[in-house]
Amino acid sequence: MTAERYDLVTFGETMIRLTTTGGSRLETTGTLAVTIGGAESNVCVALARLGRRVSWLSALPDNPLGQRIFNELRGHGVDTSQVLWSDAHRAGVYFMETGARPRPTRVTYDRAGSVVAMLEADAIDTGLVVNARALHLTGITPALSENCAAICQRLAGAAVAAGVPLILDVNYRSLLWTPEEAARGLDDLCQQATVLLCGVSDAWTIWGLSGQPGDVARGLLDRSGAELAVVTLGESGVCAINRAGDVFEQASLAVDIVDPVGAGDAFAAGFLHAWLDDRDDIPSALRSGVALAALSMTIPGDLAIITLADLAAALDLLEGGGADIVR
Repeated sequence: MTAERYDLVTFGETMIRLTTTGGSRLETTGTLAVTIGGAESNVCVALARLGRRVSWLSALPDNPLGQRIFNELRGHGVDTSQVLWSDAHRAGVYFMETGARPRPTRVTYDRAGSVVAMLEADAIDTGLVVNARALHLTGITPALSENCAAICQRLAGAAVAAGVPLILDVNYRSLLWTPEEAARGLDDLCQQATVLLCGVSDAWTIWGLSGQPGDVARGLLDRSGAELAVVTLGESGVCAINRAGDVFEQASLAVDIVDPVGAGDAFAAGFLHAWLDDRDDIPSALRSGVALAALSMTIPGDLAIITLADLAAALDLLEGGGADIVR
């Protein structure tokens, strides 16, 4: 697969996910379900399964855990040919204790010293970005280490220089950095972004943005160089604003939640699936994002194991209640 054929190139860490079963507590469970998860690779898998050509740039340990991640991503159609292998470092792991109201689901990370966090600043080749249709980054990766932040900046710089759009998903993780560190660490990437994706709670936590969804989206646009800011609102749907001042709103799709983890990544993938075909048709992109996010929550694990037929059926459910433009 040559670089010019990629619809999307991304860079980030994928971890082993160990999940308690049957609502058991982590401290007492005797069984853990083994899957994989990482925001950037979650997006890649969802897009690859929808027929998109995607490349995941990363590093893995040369051991069975690294091979598990590699084989699973490749099996879903993600190009993993540029993955770097190391026998000196480890895969990150996270434990998920599944809850039910009123007990929340809790995540415990064990990712310090992971192979991605220990990468050299010049380890990742930026050449693949130049002929890609889009570069996707999240706010998780630059929080892993100074070198990871430098790699993200190099990739973003290569994309901007080549006229390749950068899609930045804020994806704030409080266990990785403080709001003040995130605001500083994401500033340059926000200025270079073409599309800025952000959860409404992250917008408040990092930048203190509040008010109506359109106000939050406008605040994000004002703090970035993006042509479009998209604010996800959970059960309340999504809101977006462009440089012309047009505000777009899309209600969520009702869903019986099996596993909420990865829904934001599925939204990003669904949004991009439509946006790559028509950057001006924001309503269709929002509908596609909302539909894929809802579908992903019906499946255990981070990965959106969704087909084009699944997406089409979910979009049919949204027909007549699509994204509206609000002046």
